[in-house]
Amino acid sequence: MKTRSILIILSLLLVLGACGKKNDKKQGKPTNDDRQAVMVEELSLRPLDEYISLSGKLEGITDITMSSETSGRILKLYKRLGASVAKGERIGMVENDVTQIRLEQAEAAYLSSESAFENARKNLSYAEASKAKNLISEAEYNTALSAYKGAKAGFDGAKAAKEQARLALANSYLVAPESGVISNLMVASGQYVNPGQAIASITDASTLILKTGVGESQIAKLKKGQTADIRYQNSKKAYSGRIRGFGIRPLANTATYPVEITVNSTRDLLPGMVVSARILTTHYSSMLYTPITNIVKEFDKNYVFVIGEGDKAQKREVRLGRVIGENVELLSGAEVGEKIVSTGSENLEDGSLVTVKQ
Repeated sequence: MKTRSILIILSLLLVLGACGKKNDKKQGKPTNDDRQAVMVEELSLRPLDEYISLSGKLEGITDITMSSETSGRILKLYKRLGASVAKGERIGMVENDVTQIRLEQAEAAYLSSESAFENARKNLSYAEASKAKNLISEAEYNTALSAYKGAKAGFDGAKAAKEQARLALANSYLVAPESGVISNLMVASGQYVNPGQAIASITDASTLILKTGVGESQIAKLKKGQTADIRYQNSKKAYSGRIRGFGIRPLANTATYPVEITVNSTRDLLPGMVVSARILTTHYSSMLYTPITNIVKEFDKNYVFVIGEGDKAQKREVRLGRVIGENVELLSGAEVGEKIVSTGSENLEDGSLVTVKQ
């Protein structure tokens, strides 16, 4: 009998509890199930760094393509792909047998014309002295003068022909115009080449150059010598760079100002790699700010949800300042120490009850 009474009392309590919950819902009283789950950020004065982020392709400090100066068949290549070369060093040779013979002929003609010119010069000198003493006629003097002019013209022509033949022979040797590494070899032994045809690319990667650009709102923040953090793809390792210089005029038909950043060469970074650069332009020692994603924008006004007493979300208009990266400065409307909603504001209204997640 006693046990039966206890069971009856428990049943009544359960029924009353269920009725109470139904009444709460009918009367609009919030339950834990009605609260929005949110995450919050406590506002505080914090330091903030402003960066300019750039990207571009690395190049060697020297990156040139050398071309053939003559036509003919390549007899020899002294260097291979990836080989180091010094400025003025030969990397190959084009057939030059005929060129060598022409140089020898030009040198012989030069020596002959030089001798004839020297004799004509002496004869003219003798004729001038004799004419002054009236020992020869005007016609004889003119003959000596004419012979001198002809010999000089022949000598000048032979000299030019000799230089041309010497240059033609020199051009048969493929000579590196700058020091570096052969980064591309476009020809092979036995191949016929023409003047102007690309032979090889030579890259000096002892220092790398990142060629990139910034907009007109950023160019004033850059200074020559500023440091930059360089990263390749998603690598966590940062490399040191420094602004080499920047243009004072934008590139043609753009609003982009060219910027060059030097990067010390490493085994990890090579010409042709696309990298990102981050340049620190301003350090703010103390600022009240929040991520832009925490701002609720409605028409031309900006709001945040501040957590008040009783875990109520208060919709409050804020005045914004500078946008720095992914953050924005809070000028008014929210204070240090207040907690604003950082996640879960999508369905909130002014006065909504929330559950703050840690």
